[in-house]
Amino acid sequence: MVEKKSKKRPLRVFEAFAGIGAQSTALRRAGINYVSVGISEWFIDAIISYDALNNDGQEIKVPSYEEQLKYLNRFTFSLNSAEPIKKLSSIGKEKIKQLYIANKRSKNYGSITEIKPEDLPNMDLLTYSFPCQDLSTGGKTEGMAKGSGTRSGLLWEIERLLIGLNEQNRLPKYLLLENVATLIAPSNAADLKQWLDFLTSIGYKNSDPTILDASEFGVPQDRRRCIIVSSLKKKYTINGNLPRNKKYDARDFVFDDYTNPVLKAEADAASLNPTPSRQDMWKINKRDPITKQTIFHTVTCNMDRSNNAGMIAYNGYPGRIYRLLTIREAFLLMGFNEREYEIVKSLGFSYRRMNKLIGNSIVVNVLAAVFTEMFRGEYAL
Repeated sequence: MVEKKSKKRPLRVFEAFAGIGAQSTALRRAGINYVSVGISEWFIDAIISYDALNNDGQEIKVPSYEEQLKYLNRFTFSLNSAEPIKKLSSIGKEKIKQLYIANKRSKNYGSITEIKPEDLPNMDLLTYSFPCQDLSTGGKTEGMAKGSGTRSGLLWEIERLLIGLNEQNRLPKYLLLENVATLIAPSNAADLKQWLDFLTSIGYKNSDPTILDASEFGVPQDRRRCIIVSSLKKKYTINGNLPRNKKYDARDFVFDDYTNPVLKAEADAASLNPTPSRQDMWKINKRDPITKQTIFHTVTCNMDRSNNAGMIAYNGYPGRIYRLLTIREAFLLMGFNEREYEIVKSLGFSYRRMNKLIGNSIVVNVLAAVFTEMFRGEYAL
């Protein structure tokens, strides 16, 4: 991605648990003069999507297949974001090349568990939206305790890296944590306090944990997420000064022009057989009709579940009477624009694979509002 020029040194950003890059997207939306110095991600689909969204076709020299594989085998990757792939070469030569290019262009340091502090670049901002599966009410709620081995427990890999950076006198000036609202639930209180106490012990001033709802930031989605900003300079107050935007029309996010063959095909892909369980889902999640005031539930990584973002009446496919959100609609509800959706769509992922990518992302509008409050003075373009 070609950044706009500024006389000031850009904000150096490292995205841990990077996903498809909502953080970088939000920095651009906020008009922040930044440069990505690296990411940490192990999910192959996310790495390739991040590259497509953020690196704008930058050309790199591609070595032989054997050299590509040798380089990539230094890292651990996953095909499903849950478990490591056993044999990387099994994904095929074309995918190996695609992953090689994406890894290089995005400066991916790989799985957070394998990064050494001394190998990290100098950075001003570290973002860490660690896995929410063990905190979310949609998961097993096994928590994030240190040493627990849960996916949410990967938070403590950030502690390991910050300890090392502190010893090298290279702590980032700013940290941004984003996660589900249940991060501040009583069941997680002791672990969160332990985390914030650690940050305080190495010099950070932490904002009060703040729950922000996406529906207050320009999208009709009731996605509530916890934000904590840590700074070596001052304590931030996140909630009060953020620019709110509740002026939107839900009909601008959902498309029912089924005469358009592209939108029709996307609606077909999101349509469902009316099984008994899905009929129950319809009763809980129906959005019929869609009005200006319609608010959708949280977009998750699997919308074909009991509590989903919302279901829409649809009889355009034989034997089907309703549909889920299309992936285009889900992207818009997460604050991405249609161009960004089309970029990821062009990668050829299935509905379910794209659903996983966007459901695990962050609402761009919310991050952009936070970044505007944090950096509009020092790092604005």
